Amino acid sequence: MYFPGNKDTAVVHPWGLGIRAVGNGDRFSKTGGLQIQQVKVSNRSLPDTNTLYIFDFLAGLEYMTPKVQGKPLRFTASAFGDFGLSNNFFMAPIISAGLLYTSDEAANTPTGLTFNIFYRPTEVDLDDVGGGKSGRLQPALGFKVGYIFEGFWTTKEKSKD
Repeated sequence: MYFPGNKDTAVVHPWGLGIRAVGNGDRFSKTGGLQIQQVKVSNRSLPDTNTLYIFDFLAGLEYMTPKVQGKPLRFTASAFGDFGLSNNFFMAPIISAGLLYTSDEAANTPTGLTFNIFYRPTEVDLDDVGGGKSGRLQPALGFKVGYIFEGFWTTKEKSKD
């Protein structure tokens, strides 16, 4: 994080928790999610805990390699628009690539363990990160680990009446 007021750069330690809806897994599909991030700043010039919170809404498109019988590992790539709220509203693009280990190959929708590497190529301008100080989150590279549960996004089978 860069603080333009005192021309100082601090190391941040973010972590987050979220939920994401994935498409049906047939090549390209829409995807979206919600997440909350806690960002701890190593700069002692912020008051109290040196922590700020970011709430994100992600919306975008995801590509997933087709399901192949006997091969549980699938590649994913996605592009998101990150619409975030901390002490102000911001928008930033995010690109991601990853792997999905499908735990149930027979499922209509993808399920299993995911590992993604993502990159946010733009700065995020935060007006007030505490104590009246403004800050900018620099472009970031990170990773996400998750699990996809089969649920409300399941493909419905047509009944034969």
